[in-house]
Amino acid sequence: MRLYYVDEREGEGCFVRSALGVDAERWNDLFQDVRAWRMELRDRYGIRPAIELQPFDLLAPPVGSDAGAWLSAADGAAVFRAGLQLIEDAARRRGDIEVINVCLPRQDRGRHEQTSLGRLLTRINTAVSAANRHAFLIFDEVREEPITRLYRRLRVNNPIPSRYESWDDGSPTRNIPLDRVIGGPAFRSAGGDHILQLAGFVAHALLLQEEGAGRVEDLDLAHTFAALDRALNREASARDAQGVVRR
Repeated sequence: MRLYYVDEREGEGCFVRSALGVDAERWNDLFQDVRAWRMELRDRYGIRPAIELQPFDLLAPPVGSDAGAWLSAADGAAVFRAGLQLIEDAARRRGDIEVINVCLPRQDRGRHEQTSLGRLLTRINTAVSAANRHAFLIFDEVREEPITRLYRRLRVNNPIPSRYESWDDGSPTRNIPLDRVIGGPAFRSAGGDHILQLAGFVAHALLLQEEGAGRVEDLDLAHTFAALDRALNREASARDAQGVVRR
């Protein structure tokens, strides 16, 4: 079984979804890595483990922010980079971590949200099928109803277009249901789940790479996503050097 923590970020022109996957047999190892890091943040910056780390607060800390009020912008950026590096280091040491990303242009009527989720779930299904495993999904609890509804539909009907003009039987699409994604999605508060927060770090870093904003240039944050190398599932999209699904 592989657990995938899924989060999203939306910018002016892009909508990003990222899934941070960890083999269930290695979950305790990742949890210990994350716990040790949060203890380090507590000792160095006074950030209590119970505080939710939000990239928005870390990278532009407003007055009164629980996560960033005591951090300079440079320190907040350092915390952000460290979270991404933790993911990459875990992937290099154990090879039990993978990150799958979708980045689509924003469209009218919110279709980019549904489309990006469908693309992500299909890539997760493909990844675990290739590894002869199954997947269990964990989302932030903010959008439970539309995520559950789409998941249930794709479990039955998930038409995938051919990379070429048609599949072998001449059909333009083939139904590839999410038979490896089991149990239905679970929903948790990101504030109480440190690994789910890191999935948000990944999505935010990709959005910064694609769009940039505010003080990104001064802090060189547009390149933070590049810290992820071994962790990236590049087979998710052969068209993209980082494996990001863009269509």
